[in-house]
Amino acid sequence: MVDRLEGRVVLVTGGAGAIGLATARRFRDSGARVVIADLDADRIEQAAATFQDPGPEVFALEVDVTSEPSTSEMVDRVMAAYGRIDVLFTSAGVLVAGSVIETSVADWQRTLAVNLTGTFLCARAVLPAMIAGGGGTIVLMSSTAGLVAEPSIAAYCASKGAVVMLGRQMAVDYARHGIRVNVICPGWIDTPFNAPAIERSGGDDALVPFIDAMVPLGRQGQPDEVADVVAFLASHGSRYMTGTVVVADGGLTAQ
Repeated sequence: MVDRLEGRVVLVTGGAGAIGLATARRFRDSGARVVIADLDADRIEQAAATFQDPGPEVFALEVDVTSEPSTSEMVDRVMAAYGRIDVLFTSAGVLVAGSVIETSVADWQRTLAVNLTGTFLCARAVLPAMIAGGGGTIVLMSSTAGLVAEPSIAAYCASKGAVVMLGRQMAVDYARHGIRVNVICPGWIDTPFNAPAIERSGGDDALVPFIDAMVPLGRQGQPDEVADVVAFLASHGSRYMTGTVVVADGGLTAQ
């Protein structure tokens, strides 16, 4: 798998987040040329600076995934630097807690704008470059919350469920262009991203027994464990997989 990823150009949105950064590192360790993009310019530069060991340079870009001009500019800059994009991983996302009644219209719109429309815009910007280059692979970040309902995260569940179907639909449209599209659905991963849901559920003290009871492996996952799956989906090893929804949740949804 390492040999098949070496030299490929990989674009990771949400690249300053825990899973995005772990995945960027996984690709870079495999010899890929990696671009990490995120909304916060300072945060993304700090993330890029963590790649201190010898290896391919990591290129950092500021992007607002909810903006068509911003996503288009991101792709233009990657193409100007490298001439192609082989892999896109859409890791940018937000989580706002609340039931339908409790969720404000502003929070609903923001959640869908980042999680769903942002995924759509990034794919829409990258696809012409992949088609012109003869193919590529796209991995969309969804969640187990896009497959099974969880309490008090209405907007997040809706957005992630939509991402699952967007990925499967794109796989059908672009397969004959040599582009594979798969979706990854992580479960409970140990990152700050889950803080709103954890706080609403009673904090860390309540999380430990929940994980023990609900996750057969008995623990939260780590960002690098998600990164390994994303790298597989982008690699030659998954060459006959497209339109697939891959769950990495320690068995959470198996019960």
